[in-house]
Amino acid sequence: MDNLVEQVVKKKKNARYYLNIALIIIVAVMIPVTFIFLALFLKRAYFVYIAFFCSLFSVYGMWYFISSLNVEFEYACLGNIFRVDKIIAKRNRKNILKIDLKIVDDIFKYSDDEMSKRSFNKVFHVASQDYSNDNYVITYVSEAKGKCAVVFSPKEKTLNAFRPYLKREIVKELY
Repeated sequence: MDNLVEQVVKKKKNARYYLNIALIIIVAVMIPVTFIFLALFLKRAYFVYIAFFCSLFSVYGMWYFISSLNVEFEYACLGNIFRVDKIIAKRNRKNILKIDLKIVDDIFKYSDDEMSKRSFNKVFHVASQDYSNDNYVITYVSEAKGKCAVVFSPKEKTLNAFRPYLKREIVKELY
């Protein structure tokens, strides 16, 4: 019988996150203000009404886009299948990747030196922090994408769920 191991990892907020919030707020404020200035300079009253409705829509849009910056990743390991889903604002779920653990070439602890030695066609960053030493990297070869790497932050329970399905050499190095 296969065991199901699930783990949810919340993406940590960094400077880029706060910069995006600031840009969203600036754009949401500038749209109605532009219509108000048009109303003043062109002396047309209907621009005030347009500004009012734009401010309503911009408040909703601001809430929607800011809440969409809250990202979580769900790792699920059922048998020999490792699956990663991206959850956006707890309202949208998107399957990022699905890997058969039997085709995994290597699993190692993330380091900048180790990543610079290797070349990949596609790198999936599905970790809580992009460049942290707590992350692990799975490498595998996909027919569609070529040599791929998955940077993720598993707990010990998730790594132990991989163990029975990995190649013997990988298990010796990792554990």
